[in-house]
Amino acid sequence: MKLIKADNYQTWYIENLDKSIIIDPWLTNKLQPTGSFFIQRNKANNTILTDEEIKKVNAIIITAPFEDHLHFDSIKIFSESTTIYTSNMVKKTLIKNRIKNPIKILDEFETVINSIKVKALPTSYPYYHSTFSIFFEDQNGNSIFHEGHRVNFKYLKNNKINADVSILTAEESKLFGFIQLGMNYKNTLKAIDILRSKILFITGNEPNKTEGFISKFLFTKSFNLKRLSEKVDVYLNEGDSYQFK
Repeated sequence: MKLIKADNYQTWYIENLDKSIIIDPWLTNKLQPTGSFFIQRNKANNTILTDEEIKKVNAIIITAPFEDHLHFDSIKIFSESTTIYTSNMVKKTLIKNRIKNPIKILDEFETVINSIKVKALPTSYPYYHSTFSIFFEDQNGNSIFHEGHRVNFKYLKNNKINADVSILTAEESKLFGFIQLGMNYKNTLKAIDILRSKILFITGNEPNKTEGFISKFLFTKSFNLKRLSEKVDVYLNEGDSYQFK
């Protein structure tokens, strides 16, 4: 199993046995069309993924119904035969927008994709009903935990969830100054400790680069890379990858 940070934000690529899963794909240089009012974000490259890597994708996972996770133009890059795995909430939005791909619901019961066991796990406030965490385990027992916003610490502890690699937020982001949208680095360290991860990939990089109406109400703070690196190997750049042995 191989993990790639597919952009400088929150698109992820997991390859196993010559087939691949892509998580929350954003494969254009603009998140929304020019002039979009609510949210906008730009990047220099559409994607660092090669054409060959994109052709390997046979499964798409959408973790949230928000515009920076559910990107219709990117979904349409893939064949309509590519299965989308997501929540009931996102499924309704996909159908409403006439996405014709097969749609399957992820939950705490095991779903096998490309010989990888995949489970959707509960996340934390304010995302209880809108998003989910993901746990991946390949045929060799290698594991990845993904949470694009805020970890549910109680659930991880009670269920003894451990992962070799974790994909987590680490840059504080608050809406209106008090609604936490992402974790600060101290909470990231707490999650790493519970999960017993040796490798950390940062997701949701640089929330301060978010533009549009929502940016007027966002408070952001960068993470302490030194403190994180003292505890775990940190990967944060577009194109960073990890190949399990």
